[in-house]
Amino acid sequence: MTVLAISISIPAAKASSTDMNSDKEPTLNTHDVEKAFSLAQDILTNYYQVTDIGTEEFAGKPFDTSLLDSDLSKYVEQKIKTKQYVTKAGDAEKENYTLKFTVLSFEVTKEGVFLSISTEATFNYIGLKVESGFGEISNMFFKDTGEGFTLTDWYMPYQYYDEFVRGVVDNSSQLFPNSTSADSNFSALVNSNFSRLQEELHDNVVKNLFSTDQLAPEQETDSAEESTHETPSVNATLRSLNKKNIVTWARNNIVVNPKSGNGVVPYYDFSKINNAWDCTNFVSHALLAGGAVVYDTGGTGISSTGWYYRSTSNRSSSWTGVPNLHAFLTGNRTKGPVGTSITYRTFDWFGTRPYEAGDVMQFYLSGSYNNWRHSTIITEFYEVGSTPNHVGALVTGRSAAGSYNNNQKAHTIYAGDAKRVIKLSGYYN
Repeated sequence: MTVLAISISIPAAKASSTDMNSDKEPTLNTHDVEKAFSLAQDILTNYYQVTDIGTEEFAGKPFDTSLLDSDLSKYVEQKIKTKQYVTKAGDAEKENYTLKFTVLSFEVTKEGVFLSISTEATFNYIGLKVESGFGEISNMFFKDTGEGFTLTDWYMPYQYYDEFVRGVVDNSSQLFPNSTSADSNFSALVNSNFSRLQEELHDNVVKNLFSTDQLAPEQETDSAEESTHETPSVNATLRSLNKKNIVTWARNNIVVNPKSGNGVVPYYDFSKINNAWDCTNFVSHALLAGGAVVYDTGGTGISSTGWYYRSTSNRSSSWTGVPNLHAFLTGNRTKGPVGTSITYRTFDWFGTRPYEAGDVMQFYLSGSYNNWRHSTIITEFYEVGSTPNHVGALVTGRSAAGSYNNNQKAHTIYAGDAKRVIKLSGYYN
């Protein structure tokens, strides 16, 4: 039986935000913020019930669109259809499900209320005792119609579906460039490509959900992938990484503010930079926790060589870039971690194991992005379907505060797109 527990958190009102259409600041109405958050909680609970839990208790339960405007309703209903398919076909039904909602920020304008909300879910996949979960962020704008609030836009930054269809949007109030005008609703953002991209994504998921040998289009691969292998250093010695420590660090640092992977290199959350993710920085620190040493080539600015971090403006591109880390790890022959790239696939546990816990997995995003987008750590395994001893990977990663993967089934993340594993060989020192 599914247990759905919910907790909520909202920060105390501090200050009002500026109304861009007026010289005056709107009076901050705490009651309006609380009311909008209450509505958001109802919408989000309903959304996760019908898309994510997937048990008989909620099977066939319709999504309540009464609080959404008509254009947004059509978009969300198609999104739910795709996510329901992934849950059911991907054997990702869940139990012991809990949800926690936290308001990260809010803005009151004369037109309504903008909320940025973190949803944290914990659960067990049915038949799997390992604790799993995720964090997702919802940016939601509730328009005051005079008769109540209506949700007119809802974007989930760092979430595969919205990025595929709508593109990568700045994780801030810039999501709603007209949020203080009378036209602040989803229909103002809709274009003719939305429906086509939604259909394309759904068809791609249905066709390729279990195609674990799917390759990314070579012509759309980032130029950072084209680096040549270095000449092996005569003084380089290959040493082993502690992959158990890599897993432990990743599992311990997804929800809290991450700590340094080695106590020396400072941890900076790269999601604080507009249009940036923290995922590859998180993986780099996990590799430090496994014993990897940095390879500081002494460059200035954002260097295309080595693997190191000194500051946000003085580091290697491989420290934070998804394709750049892949290029460094697979081409490194001098200093720092090294690995071999393979296409992700499930395998027989008692046969040759192509990868193991502590290795790196990366995900491709097609649609509007068309490049390698997300880096994670393989942290557990699970039996795939009804075939004994045939296993797939559970992965853990962090995109931002409130946005993370916690032992999630790899094929349900970036469903329908290519995935690759970087099998770590060790590190040179």
